[in-house]
Amino acid sequence: MQIRTLALSAIALFSAGASHAALAPNYQRANELTAVITAVAEAVATHPIDKIIHQGRDRYAVVAGKCTVIAHIVDLPAKPGLVGPRQFKVELGKPRCD
Repeated sequence: MQIRTLALSAIALFSAGASHAALAPNYQRANELTAVITAVAEAVATHPIDKIIHQGRDRYAVVAGKCTVIAHIVDLPAKPGLVGPRQFKVELGKPRCD
């Protein structure tokens, strides 16, 4: 009986740890969008952001006034032994303004 209890405890601990390994897709996307909005707002400070278009994995087109900026989500290397949400940075293309 004690072995069964230990086994169940181990499974529960493993499951709890694994569930914290990454964010749910909707929360991950929210983190990415927040980072994209912040980066573009700083890069094109004279125009408010009007639209964000998801153009595929890790690529967004952001329309701010008469400017369009392409934003890429770039993975950052994970620290060995650490588990958690995806670590990334936003890289922006040159704003194209009409």
